[in-house]
Amino acid sequence: MYNLAMSVNEKKIIKDLVKGEESAYIQLFKEYYVFLCAYSRKYVGRKDIAEEIVSDVFFHLWENRKIIKIKTSIKSYLFKATFNNSMYYLRTLEKEKKLEAFFSDDATENFGFSFSEGELSQQSLLKEDVYIKIESAIDKLPPKQQEAFKLKRFEGKKNKEIGEIMGLSVKTVEMHLSKALLKLREELKNSIPDFLFFILFKSLK
Repeated sequence: MYNLAMSVNEKKIIKDLVKGEESAYIQLFKEYYVFLCAYSRKYVGRKDIAEEIVSDVFFHLWENRKIIKIKTSIKSYLFKATFNNSMYYLRTLEKEKKLEAFFSDDATENFGFSFSEGELSQQSLLKEDVYIKIESAIDKLPPKQQEAFKLKRFEGKKNKEIGEIMGLSVKTVEMHLSKALLKLREELKNSIPDFLFFILFKSLK
């Protein structure tokens, strides 16, 4: 289980931050800015957008330093705030019907989710929750759909390669992948919003 308790040093940083000590703010910025930008970029795909999102997180932290309540750790707070801001940005695109165009843009290099157990860290408890739900949904797929899906999503195989491995035609592979996506969407509809499902599985479409 992750230890989210605040350290003595973190408590001091928060106290200094509330008092308006710029050194505490700069310390947090130097320690987390780069990592938060990389984290946001996993969702929004663009370096410039990720930097804007993280800059807003730090701006909000400083502007509201006297009233913000941090109950876990500073690290968890910053990563959660970055996640929330990234999701808000994508929801806005979805409402404006610009989401698919955004991820089709050559400037967008969305890294998507990594399903490696070793990469699930304290930096993203929400990401771990998503991982667990998706893994459970994948396990419920029929055998052939599950095999085709895993070869495509986790091993990055092309449809032709999947067909050769499974002894199926490319059309049959496409059918299994299409059905797998439909079943996953149905299984995850109450756990993952449409825009996040699109981001996670856009490479399969």
